[in-house]
Amino acid sequence: YEDFSALPIIYPTIKIQYNIANYLDDKCSKIDTIIEKQQTIIKKLKEYKISLITEMVTKGLNPNVEMKDSGIEFIHNIPKHWKILKFGKCAIIKSNLVKPNDYLDYPQISPDSIEKNSGNIINYKTVKEAGVISGNHLFFKGQIIYSKIRPTLNKVTTAPFNGLCSADMYPIETKNNVQFILFMMLSNYFTYQVKRITEDRVKMPKINQKELNSIITIIPPIEEQNYIAEYLSKKIKNIDMLIQKKQAIIDKLAEYKKSLIYEVVTGKKEI
Repeated sequence: YEDFSALPIIYPTIKIQYNIANYLDDKCSKIDTIIEKQQTIIKKLKEYKISLITEMVTKGLNPNVEMKDSGIEFIHNIPKHWKILKFGKCAIIKSNLVKPNDYLDYPQISPDSIEKNSGNIINYKTVKEAGVISGNHLFFKGQIIYSKIRPTLNKVTTAPFNGLCSADMYPIETKNNVQFILFMMLSNYFTYQVKRITEDRVKMPKINQKELNSIITIIPPIEEQNYIAEYLSKKIKNIDMLIQKKQAIIDKLAEYKKSLIYEVVTGKKEI
């Protein structure tokens, strides 16, 4: 408190203080309203994205396809020719723990490296930069990386390179279309099952290999997987671009608000 109370401040008269406060209240309120609208749009775009993914990986692209009752309450009707399989029958969890000292220059992926519900990697460091000392899984380009900690956050991505990932994550291989399996894991029906498994684990929810392998999946023929994956990749790219544009607007407004406050309370901008 002694350090804080000794900081110098610019101190105008009480009349000017009121004028500045009223001016900034008005301006900042308008900026905040615009920011909130952009945030609402982003939220709806993200919800639409997951809804679209779920629709495509459970119903397919053909609206006229013959359907059948899946017998599963949270999935309902699916295309008649699609298969119902346990996750462990369509993908393989690869455990490949290695010593990090042998891979210091490799990229290292942790749960914090992946954006929730998007399939996007947002940041990562090398093994050396991250200061990794415990065993990590060696993964390879094209594998799926899935966080077993707080799995309902849906931190899952396709590896764009070889690297190491935290032992709190699973490298996953599949003979199916990798992007289709990734989209399937991002879908509401997949997350719904994960939530049912882990919802009672309040402190640190985790899903183990046996539980992950038991999740019910809906698998179309490989040709349809390819079409669906290609279609969704294009649609999701466009949605993500819209989200990025909205986020850029929010960032610029936040920076403008900060700059405006600074200029007014320091007397650089007259009101």
